[in-house]
Amino acid sequence: MTEAAPRLPQYQFLYETLRQQLHNGIYEIGSLLPSEKELQQAYKLTQPTIRQALSMLAEEGYIKKYQGKGSVVLPLPVGSGMLSIEPHSHHDLKNAPEIQTEILTRGMTSSFPPDFLFQPEQTAASFYYIERLRTVNKEVVFYERIALPASELPNFHRITLENKSLFDTLRKRYNVIVKGGEEKVWAMTAPNEIAHLMRIPTGKPILRLEKKIETNRPHLSFFSSLFACTNKYLLKGRF
Repeated sequence: MTEAAPRLPQYQFLYETLRQQLHNGIYEIGSLLPSEKELQQAYKLTQPTIRQALSMLAEEGYIKKYQGKGSVVLPLPVGSGMLSIEPHSHHDLKNAPEIQTEILTRGMTSSFPPDFLFQPEQTAASFYYIERLRTVNKEVVFYERIALPASELPNFHRITLENKSLFDTLRKRYNVIVKGGEEKVWAMTAPNEIAHLMRIPTGKPILRLEKKIETNRPHLSFFSSLFACTNKYLLKGRF
């Protein structure tokens, strides 16, 4: 039986609210967010809750906190979700980049992929399987395969994921919050199939990242197998 979606913690609610306001341009770059005292009065939350939400925004690059001054709004981070994209040199992003997410396989149900490094406890269960590309200025930065337990995410297959953050979607629709997990990273050369999908020469050096991602639900972990080109862009995230 699918568990009822838990309510968001108060700090997470405030984080989501402020994050959405920043994406909507309510606060200009270089301006100050409301002070901690103003946020306390507006949302009826405690100071530790306010500070936890602001710390999350700072860690993800939305604001910079200054002692005695407040929280200054920064340009929106490049990318979305837990994994953002950062150039080796900021000169590479002097013009606004065109970031696209292309869904290759859309949330079909299947058995768990046998070649994923991390395996679930119940491999016989049904999983939603997604394949996607993330591009910057039409150049592929990473190709990712994701497996999510179907029993925990009703009607997930109906959701459109093009140019959307998977992690934002899970938070907003299912109150699923990523809490941490395990990952392994290693260098390799691109085999034919991966090279074709990433539009790069066979044998080009790439990185492979395998993750088991744990959430606020005890029976909902999901899994990622990601291949990345990092010659122009770094992958940056909080995990």
